[in-house]
Amino acid sequence: MIQPIPAIDILGGKCVRLEKGDYQQKSIFSNSPVDVATRWVTQGASMLHLVDLDGAKSGQPENYQVIKDVVQSVSVPVEVGGGIRTLRDVFHYLDLGVERVILGSVAFKKPHVFKQILRAAPENIAVSIDQRKGKVAIEGWTQTTAYSAPDAAKGFSRLGVKHFIYTDTERDGTLRGFDISTLREFLDKSGVKVIVAGGITTIEDIKNLNPLANKVEGVILGKALYAGTLRLPEVIMVLGERLFTKED
Repeated sequence: MIQPIPAIDILGGKCVRLEKGDYQQKSIFSNSPVDVATRWVTQGASMLHLVDLDGAKSGQPENYQVIKDVVQSVSVPVEVGGGIRTLRDVFHYLDLGVERVILGSVAFKKPHVFKQILRAAPENIAVSIDQRKGKVAIEGWTQTTAYSAPDAAKGFSRLGVKHFIYTDTERDGTLRGFDISTLREFLDKSGVKVIVAGGITTIEDIKNLNPLANKVEGVILGKALYAGTLRLPEVIMVLGERLFTKED
């Protein structure tokens, strides 16, 4: 079954959503990320996806205390990304009880540091493949690298990375629907399994992912949950329906 994972993006200690990663296009949904986390868990979430947006921009963790409060308030695993650049940052979060740490910029800009981190905690590391027009975007999506998304994923897989988060940055936060064809192309070329994000808007988007359950491990749900175009219990039900089919 594809795991639905609600996203909690934190900016200035508040739960917000950005459009296409643009810090100038933000919507504040709650002053309390803890309350939001509790709500999603109550509705059936089995994992949460937290992003320190301030950290993604500055290059170092900025909302550690807020993330600590969230982790301590829920009983489900939590993955965290945003501004994590050092082995020390990684273990600060792992010691806190975070299940998985998401790395992006450091994996591309400081490969020696990334390899050190991967050796130290291979089961707890996910690499973020943020695709913008076929290339990988880093530094809070403010820079675009020369690496193609599939080639980057293949390279990290060879290094031993076991978890990937694939985001369509052109769709993220837009409520324009998910680009399933681009995802299929990425999966075919990269050969890795992923958690997907970016533009998931309707229950049809969710249904379109179900046939890819052998390659898609999870789906991150953001603005659609907050705007009400998706309801978490319905998403869980639709994804669970695949358990009773004969699809691969």
